[in-house]
Amino acid sequence: MSNLRIGSVAAAVGAAAMLAGAAAEAAKLNVTTSLHRNHDQTVAYFDLMHKPINAAKGPVTLHYKGGPEVIPNRKQGAALKRGVVDLMFGPSGYYAGLVPCARVISLSTQPQKVIRKNGGWDVMQNCWKEGLNARLLAHPFYQSANFHVYLIDKPIMNKKTGLSLKGFKMRSTALYHPFMKAMGAVPINISPGDVYTSLERGVVKGLAWPEGGIFRYGWTKYIKYRIGPGFWRSSTTAVVNLDVYNKLSKKERDVLDAAGLKFEIDSTPYMRKLADKDNAKVFGAGVKAIDLPGEYGKAFTKTVMDSTWASAEKKIPAKFFKPLQKYLLK
Repeated sequence: MSNLRIGSVAAAVGAAAMLAGAAAEAAKLNVTTSLHRNHDQTVAYFDLMHKPINAAKGPVTLHYKGGPEVIPNRKQGAALKRGVVDLMFGPSGYYAGLVPCARVISLSTQPQKVIRKNGGWDVMQNCWKEGLNARLLAHPFYQSANFHVYLIDKPIMNKKTGLSLKGFKMRSTALYHPFMKAMGAVPINISPGDVYTSLERGVVKGLAWPEGGIFRYGWTKYIKYRIGPGFWRSSTTAVVNLDVYNKLSKKERDVLDAAGLKFEIDSTPYMRKLADKDNAKVFGAGVKAIDLPGEYGKAFTKTVMDSTWASAEKKIPAKFFKPLQKYLLK
């Protein structure tokens, strides 16, 4: 065989090998989190979804770009919609302006496994597709951590709303605005990283926050009361850009979907342990837990739920609102 012939065959084999290697190369998705890397929810995401996907050395690998220090939490939704970010993990309240349905998923009382089967998950997928050009992979932390109101000053009870926040400026997001306004507060959008300074300077009198990740922020130097009954579940989700998802092979999509489902299942006991540890530190720092008694507690819960649903109805398209109420609530 001539040297020319041998050279041609070698080149062809080399090209084939390169193509085979490219075909076998894992799909690489970049990831951001709306909360900092050391927040309990972000820790749970890494331990239960991000790391297992990468450790499997399968058809998908995830590359962490960073948290709100890379892209501000309220801008990550738009970044994912444009395709700047492939996969995003964090509270959906940060992009509720793009996905109005995000305002009510934390109000769901049905178990997550039921929502995935009763039609609720399909409605949510359509909401995220229409507003964010995204696919939901996971809505974790069912029954693992409740929200509470945290205050600097001793709570004032009110027969109508359970808790009076009249005249108080409160750290808030779009999710909290309705019930805080109903209780008389002036809600102010403040990023988690700026809450400490806001409490220190007396800009706000308190905030609402889910269990977990409170102590490490140092807020217990100023907040002295945790008000209950606890309410809601986390609005946090793992979502992937829909264009990115659709370009993946079936095998690659299956990896993401399966990882999201497993994350949901494993996240409840995992997050509960983290929340319990954080609560112990919070209470150890002198924060007092106060559950509003009797009718006051009932009025508090009713105000939180009713005001949020009423506000959401004005923003969520009717084609989504009624089905969400039907499928998310027991």
